[in-house]
Amino acid sequence: MDIATGLQLLAQATGIVKDLRDIDKGFDQAALKAQMADLYSTLADVKIALSDARETIHDRDQQIKRLEEKIATLSSGEACALCNEGRLKVVASKPHEHFAFAGVQTRSLKCDNCGHTEERFHDPSGVTKRGR
Repeated sequence: MDIATGLQLLAQATGIVKDLRDIDKGFDQAALKAQMADLYSTLADVKIALSDARETIHDRDQQIKRLEEKIATLSSGEACALCNEGRLKVVASKPHEHFAFAGVQTRSLKCDNCGHTEERFHDPSGVTKRGR
């Protein structure tokens, strides 16, 4: 259930409580018990709906966190090990001399602050990490 359903059920429970307040003293005991049973049932549904909503919100918060981390990684680059102020950006990429058949690349990275450069292997499929 979503939040809107939970709020509708809560409104229904509130209406039942209002009906219970309006009951005359001479009202039938069986009708009172039926109204109380409806109230308990509706409140149980509210509890389930709010629990489901909490799980949905938690899942979406986790997804947002993962996406924010991915955006930060893709947009900022790694911090430069020498100056700690600049970001290393890929300036060149070429097939690895021994593992090109597996999609491995050699990438040249350059700091956008101090100009430091270094080369790294890029293995998108994890071929070189298997078997360890």
